[in-house]
Order: sequence, then C-alpha cells, then structure tokens
Amino acid sequence: MSADENGHDNWHQHSAEEGAPQGEHTAQASAKAMGLTIITMTLGVLFVIIILVVYFQNYMSNYKAMINENTQGAAAASVYRDTQLGAISKPVDAAMEVVIAEYAND
Repeated sequence: MSADENGHDNWHQHSAEEGAPQGEHTAQASAKAMGLTIITMTLGVLFVIIILVVYFQNYMSNYKAMINENTQGAAAASVYRDTQLGAISKPVDAAMEVVIAEYAND
C-alpha cells in the first residue's frame, strides 16, 4: 500500500488480485438469535431467583424451628415453685402476671 499526497493510506482500495470485496460480516443482527438470548437470560434469572427463594424459606423454617424448640424448652423448664405454700407450680409468665395483679390491687 502506498500513501497519497495527503499522507493517507490507501487501505480501502483493493487490487484486482484480491477479488471482489467481502460484505460486512455482522451487518444485520438475527432477531431469532436475539430473542432466544433474551428468553434464555430471563429464564436463567428466574431459575436463580426461585432457587434462592426455596433455599431461604428452607433455611428460615429450620432456623425458626430451632428457635421455637429452644424457646419452648426454656419456657417449660422455667417453672415457679414455692415450697412454703405447697405444690404451686406455674410457668414464670403466669406467676409474673399474678404478682403484677397483686401489686395493682394494693
């Protein structure tokens, strides 16, 4: 290739040995390929969201079960016992309500 008088390369001029110039390789986007790409990406995102929701619900249900198990066990174990009055056995919450009611009446 040679340069013209302005110093520009003549890259756009082809010789006869090169043959006919080729067309632009990606001149037009394929609507079918773009549509399939959008559908595939949307389904992929929905799949990931569904997997995350299922995982989170499973994790939270196990976590809530563990918390409830610990809370119920602690509530059953914390029983108020008064040995001077006899066989009084109430949960701490109920005993607290009785005490509050007694002080409210005073």
